Amino acid sequence: MYRIAIQEAKIGMVLAEAVVDVETQKLLLSAGQVLNRNIISKLEERGIALISVADIYSLQINPIDKMQETLRDSYHATISKYASTQIAGNKRDDIPQIVKKMHILIEKICRDDVILNYCLEMRMVREKNLYEKSLHTSVFAGLLAGAYGCSMEEMYDIMVGGLLHDSGCLEMFFLIGKEQKTPQEELLWKEHPTYGYYFAIQNHLSREMAEIIQYHEEKYNGTGYPKQLKGEEIPLGARIVAICANITESLVYQGMKPYEALEFIYGTSGVYFDAGLVNLFVGSVALYPMGAMVRLSTGDVGVITNIRKNYGARPVVSVYYNSFNKPLSTAKEVDLGEQRTVFIEEILG
Repeated sequence: MYRIAIQEAKIGMVLAEAVVDVETQKLLLSAGQVLNRNIISKLEERGIALISVADIYSLQINPIDKMQETLRDSYHATISKYASTQIAGNKRDDIPQIVKKMHILIEKICRDDVILNYCLEMRMVREKNLYEKSLHTSVFAGLLAGAYGCSMEEMYDIMVGGLLHDSGCLEMFFLIGKEQKTPQEELLWKEHPTYGYYFAIQNHLSREMAEIIQYHEEKYNGTGYPKQLKGEEIPLGARIVAICANITESLVYQGMKPYEALEFIYGTSGVYFDAGLVNLFVGSVALYPMGAMVRLSTGDVGVITNIRKNYGARPVVSVYYNSFNKPLSTAKEVDLGEQRTVFIEEILG
């Protein structure tokens, strides 16, 4: 038996002694209870400082508990790539407040067994990008929904809809990531929104979530599927997720650079996607984070110092190294909004 501080507790540890509330002496947990993240958090909230565990070198952890931990950590890491806790590090002053709301909603998402089981299935599919695409889509959708002014309940539905938008793909996992499909495979693939819709209904998800999943492949001009909805016939959540899923697919699957992904969205704005929402996304979400070290298409290396001056993925960069990786005697400012032929080639850190 080991006596440890609650801060040292890990998911999967087994209690060797019962835990009792210090003030009321009420039994909180019995010996033999396997710790999970929710239990550890509740013990911390109650002011429990020390617990006794059977072993600190072995864990009894099931895949769902592990998935909960992984999903929460993945959300936080992804949000930090595109939104700063500092006002100056975002394109809008309200982004830090939107992010706070998202963190609250993430805790709710990570307690839902239906969502956790689905995410576990995504992780087990050999197409590893499916999980990353779904996660990024959910984060972008939360930021865009928040910028649009959606309520917490609406943001939750849209974030979950973004996370589960490709749930129907698990019924045809052999087609995930397949670039060249036969005509029969293409017809089957176009059924994935309908499969996902029934997944949502059968698992008692909200009607709003189910409709996001069902209609995320609809196009603003009515050429999408499965029902060829047009314009605002497409639910708001589905229009938001359609934009965010496309941006993510361009970045994750196709390996586009952020400015290339935004150029495609711009080019099809008002045709495939809601133009107002596209403009709101571009004006709200920083695909290149403030303070990131980047290499420009000229070969120069510098740090992003201003993301607000220009619209789109055209920040201001302070260059410290030339294309031969030699330091400059004086840093020079490169405004990508003015130098339109220069682009960010890669993010170095």
